[in-house]
Amino acid sequence: MWTRSLKILFGVLLIPFCLGFTRQFGSTVFAVVYKPDVPYYFLAGGLAYLTVHLIFRKPILSYVFAHELTHALFAVLFGGSVKAFHATERGGHVRITKSNFIITLAPYFFPLYTFIALMLTWIARAADVHGADGWLVFLAGASYTFHVVLTVIFLRTDQNDIREQGALFSYPLIYLFNLILAGLLVHLLLAENMGFVKFLGDGIIESVTVAVFAFKKLHGIMKS
Repeated sequence: MWTRSLKILFGVLLIPFCLGFTRQFGSTVFAVVYKPDVPYYFLAGGLAYLTVHLIFRKPILSYVFAHELTHALFAVLFGGSVKAFHATERGGHVRITKSNFIITLAPYFFPLYTFIALMLTWIARAADVHGADGWLVFLAGASYTFHVVLTVIFLRTDQNDIREQGALFSYPLIYLFNLILAGLLVHLLLAENMGFVKFLGDGIIESVTVAVFAFKKLHGIMKS
């Protein structure tokens, strides 16, 4: 009971951070200097996935597989182990020896395939593989759009993970972590001059500003 109440409170407290980081992300992506041509490959990949998604069969199995694999990977990162793994188009499950709210909600904010594409991009650049960079950035854009679109679709259905953690806690946290990881992706892949630590710091300042503004408004309403 206390855990559920604390999660609801924490979820409410996250709302100013969601708003603050939304403002900061918007201002950052319009102010940053981008690498030559790289954003065009990324956007082309995103448009290519949207075309496939809207015209052809939706890759549900690929999403379910990544979803369950992300649970497993985060469980291992937190010191657990994987006992069973199952994924089909109708759903999946993974049996792990350790769980917490990060492990439970990780598939909704961590774009696994995009970070695989990102690692391949780094390897190709380090090995000076000519002609691979554009295609790998294209793949990153396609896989990131895949993550965003299918995560939104799955979150509109009844998800055990969300029920387990509570909607008022899960949705703000998922949204905030998606914004932060999107900022990290811009920093690592697309931008020439974006400081990720500065992005985080400015996002926190924006969030505190939103929280103070909301508190003053609420205080004024209560006094009147």
